[in-house]
Amino acid sequence: MPNYNPFSDEENPFDEDRMHNIIHEKKNEDTKNFNISRIITIFSFVVSGIFVVSFIFSHIYREVFEIEDSTTYINTKASSDSKKTSEEVSLEPLEEELITNEKLPIELISEIPEETSNVEIFSEAELLDQNLIVKKTVQVVVEDCDSEEAESGPGTSVGSGVLINWEGYIISNSHIFENCFGQIYIATANDVDTPTEINYIAEIIHDSPELDLVLLKIQSFANGDTVTEHFKFFDLSSTDELSLGETVQIWGYPTARGDGTTYSLQINLTKGTISGFESDNSFKRGWIVTDADISYGNSGGAALDEVGRLVGIPTFGRTEGASWLGYLRSADVLKSWLENVFPEFFSMPTLTIKKNEISNIPRYNRDDWNSWIDSDGDCQNTRHENLQFESFIEVNFTNDSNCYVSSGKWFDPFNGIYLYEASEIDIDHFVPLYNVHISGGWAWSEEKKTMFANNLNDPDILIAVESGTNREKSANAPDKWKPANTSYWCEYAYDWIRIKYEWELSVTQEEWSALDEMLDTCPDEFLYEDAKNKSHLFSEEKISKYSN
Repeated sequence: MPNYNPFSDEENPFDEDRMHNIIHEKKNEDTKNFNISRIITIFSFVVSGIFVVSFIFSHIYREVFEIEDSTTYINTKASSDSKKTSEEVSLEPLEEELITNEKLPIELISEIPEETSNVEIFSEAELLDQNLIVKKTVQVVVEDCDSEEAESGPGTSVGSGVLINWEGYIISNSHIFENCFGQIYIATANDVDTPTEINYIAEIIHDSPELDLVLLKIQSFANGDTVTEHFKFFDLSSTDELSLGETVQIWGYPTARGDGTTYSLQINLTKGTISGFESDNSFKRGWIVTDADISYGNSGGAALDEVGRLVGIPTFGRTEGASWLGYLRSADVLKSWLENVFPEFFSMPTLTIKKNEISNIPRYNRDDWNSWIDSDGDCQNTRHENLQFESFIEVNFTNDSNCYVSSGKWFDPFNGIYLYEASEIDIDHFVPLYNVHISGGWAWSEEKKTMFANNLNDPDILIAVESGTNREKSANAPDKWKPANTSYWCEYAYDWIRIKYEWELSVTQEEWSALDEMLDTCPDEFLYEDAKNKSHLFSEEKISKYSN
């Protein structure tokens, strides 16, 4: 084994020169490592800083520019005690949105019953839905009619008619029935591609030859069976908002032909412009004059404005000089005539009064109602569409995308005040979704729930109100909450009753008693029909009445 010198020149740790070099190299290495470490640390801090700043900026941007798109529904979990009724549940869900980031459904724990819905969709999904218009516009066929032109004895008279309520009441022209003594048949179709078929027998309820109006009532199926269905129908509109030059649509069944049983002609649509108005029977707009074609058989059909509202019925046409003019009996006259000859038509409907047994219905989940949706894909959901509809001035948006309304001018009848900032406003479901659910809406299809929750066709179902007031109202019925503005109580009660009636929803006894109390505040001249707003904007008269 060779001798080993631990202190050889190469290895001697005490050699000063060697030690100096080692120490110097070690310092350089440590300095290098320190610098690298410091660079890595600084870089890490920089990257982290960029990430934090980016997160904060994105959050601020979202809060400023996109906050309106994000809604939550503050809901409190109610008691699962199966014996509690809706009145006994003390914790109610807030009805409208609070501006936060998540959606929390309320759950009422109960067993889901075996029953299925027998409720037919009653309200229209789209005013201009052509197949829906077909279901509301009927063909009138009258037998045994004497005519000077007939060569082979009594013939058949054919015209059109419009359904005006779910029970099968029809308005048409009186002249269709002139010199007719036979059975009155009502022919219907389900869509624009289907020929009409005689399905019902009708009777005359009131006839006014001087106004050329007749009110019919469907009595039975053509085979004599009892009719139990609910009919689609037109609401009587008003001519107040009509202007010269507007488009008018004429729907009906002109020049119908057939064998007396089945008519091959499908519904017909013509369009024209409103050429003028003529006074009649104290109405400044008793007649609407149009250049739209009105043929034999169109009499008694539907005259609709640009958005699909019934503004009159085509009655006759004539040539004046080189021009053809059609005359539409205005809806103003129709309404007035009905009020005189059939006042019960405008009387308050009968509601089903029953106790809400929470234990017998499924739990409420707001997600099932799909509010708010963007039905037309323009980035504006139902809330922002409604804000535009109800604003008295042109609205402003949060950014150039025009998705979210930021300001405008809205009238809140709950408080009788104007509001100008969208952030101050909730879009209230007049009858809260939770109340709809426990009143019968639980049995609806998801499609029907979505239709109700996002209904922009009925101006009373969704209403812009001050946020705090809406959250105070929550999901309460009138027995638990009433608007502070007592001048609005009359219309509030009528609207509540109408919506529940048209959507076949029940009321509790306590709820009805509260509604009856509010109706006691109605002026004598205020009718049930007057409560329905034809427009999303309140009239000047109503604003002056409700304003504080």
